[in-house]
Amino acid sequence: MKKLFVIISALFFMLPLFCCNHKQEHSETYLKALNYYEEGCDLTPDTIIKNDSLLKALPKFIEAARLLEILPEDMSKEEISLVSKTYHEMSKIMFLKMSNNTGIDALKRALYYQEMNIDSNMMAILTADLAVSYAATTNDTTEIMHYIRLAEPYLDTTTDFIEPYLKVKTALSTALYYIEDDDSSLMVERERIAFKNRRGLDTRRDSVGYGMCLYDTPGYKLEAKPYLLKVCNIKEFPEIQRCVIMEYLADIYEEENNIDSMNLCKKYSESYFKLQENRHRDDLYLSEHYDKYKIELEAKLDTLRKQKDKQKRIILTSIIIVVILLASCIFVFNKKQYNKNILEQEEIINNVLRQKVFAIYHKQKDNIYENILKEFNTFYPDAFEKFKGTYPQLTESQQAVCLLSFLSFRIKDIALIMNLRENTISKYRNSIIKSTGVKSLDEIMRPFTN
Repeated sequence: MKKLFVIISALFFMLPLFCCNHKQEHSETYLKALNYYEEGCDLTPDTIIKNDSLLKALPKFIEAARLLEILPEDMSKEEISLVSKTYHEMSKIMFLKMSNNTGIDALKRALYYQEMNIDSNMMAILTADLAVSYAATTNDTTEIMHYIRLAEPYLDTTTDFIEPYLKVKTALSTALYYIEDDDSSLMVERERIAFKNRRGLDTRRDSVGYGMCLYDTPGYKLEAKPYLLKVCNIKEFPEIQRCVIMEYLADIYEEENNIDSMNLCKKYSESYFKLQENRHRDDLYLSEHYDKYKIELEAKLDTLRKQKDKQKRIILTSIIIVVILLASCIFVFNKKQYNKNILEQEEIINNVLRQKVFAIYHKQKDNIYENILKEFNTFYPDAFEKFKGTYPQLTESQQAVCLLSFLSFRIKDIALIMNLRENTISKYRNSIIKSTGVKSLDEIMRPFTN
């Protein structure tokens, strides 16, 4: 019993040490992942991003995620937050390279982790990015409005953190366009530009975007030209989108019969095909890296789940075994204690009984056995009757010998009480042992007194 308690105590003592080592491993892994994340961010500044820097940055973010991503319930809040930011950076690379579907998948992964450890700013960014991403890649207004509604609780226009609000407005404008509510769509775009103007923000890109909305809206194509022309004054404008806008302007100039301007725009837009070719090559490179990691991640998580289930079964089995052992030890201990208490109580009772019986033996001269039997029945009611019923083959004299032997009378005393010779009592004893098969005549009646 004591050894078992020592073993269990040792296990409980070692458990915190194991947890500390586990936490230390997580801490070291987190620092390595943070280093990869920061290296990736250094390759993707907010200024013009070269193709090669984007292609170099993605493996950095993937390595950060690979180090951190295990079963979510085993990750710390810091790890969950960093993984969310890592996927968000991946999504920005995908969208800059026009790999929209992969970018949306990365954004969803970022949101999945962020919902476990909610940060209001990140929730606003991710939900707004998903809303505007769906608006740019699909006409599924259900998805667009779903993420707009998710973003609304986190939007704030009272601080400088307004980018998510502006993206949600863009997504809303697109959703209205898809349901052919053109006037409302254009109105939302105008409100968005006016909001930025009131804050003294640069609205040139927004004006170009508004021009693209006008171009796509029936009856507003010619009105789009002054807004689209603003692209010429924006150096840091994505080349692929610039080529698309030149195509729009070429179409407008053709309709206005301005052949020179039309040819100039078409000549510029010819580079679009080469850009598309490069974009497609980069898209494949990025998507392959990302998809390969997703496959590895699913296999890794599946292995971890199986290992965790196995560990749970082992722990559960161990707990059950320990509980059974403890229960058995407690039961045995209690049983021994109970038996000890019973024996002590019996000994007390028997001592009192013997004192009274021997008082009868020494003080009375007549009917000694009858008085002894009467006293015995007072202490153990029905015991003698059960004894006689169990051994019906015994004579009354033999029964009397059994009772007096149980009460610790010697052969000499028994002979005196029963008025018989000692030799006769010895013969009775031998006959009883042979007839009943008991080993000790002194114990023959004990089962009936328990």
